[in-house]
Amino acid sequence: MTEKKKWMVYATWGAALATGVVVGILLVGKDGNDSLLARLLTHAGKADVVAGTSYELVLARHYLCGVREEEQVSVRTNQLADIMGNYNGWEIVRAEPIKMTLMKREQDIAPACKENGHIGIAADGMLALFHGLPAEQDVVQTFYRIDTAKMEASLPKEEWENLKRGIRIRNLAEYNSVVSTYGEFQWSGR
Repeated sequence: MTEKKKWMVYATWGAALATGVVVGILLVGKDGNDSLLARLLTHAGKADVVAGTSYELVLARHYLCGVREEEQVSVRTNQLADIMGNYNGWEIVRAEPIKMTLMKREQDIAPACKENGHIGIAADGMLALFHGLPAEQDVVQTFYRIDTAKMEASLPKEEWENLKRGIRIRNLAEYNSVVSTYGEFQWSGR
């Protein structure tokens, strides 16, 4: 096994262990008694924080199109353990005494990309996903540099013009199709 693979295996196991420990701490006390986390914080002199009635969850969704959306949810401290069951498949990326950040990698493009996403050529020659038309230059994600000379010589003028104006993306299948279709025009640096 290469050093990089070993490192990845150790990092994955370490993250899984840390996640398990944090979730375990939070899940203690479902019967309404103080959780182990509350008791630990009380001993650390932070009882006033835990004695509050709410705990903040930050839900971060990462989409394949590069968009990250966050939602903040306030949860009663004594209901936190029960609420955590609703977030199976979410990864704990940060846990603080009154706030926890959970992340989920969505295997789809973001709703905003579905509503107004266009793939086209950015000013720097990169194939890119735009929020709106490429002329507005609101780049959401870049993919690879395009060999524009090769593309202009190979594609019908209408198809090249469509790409410059922006090809509308409404779902993951269209997104993947357009990105892979123009992959043959990726600039090789020669």
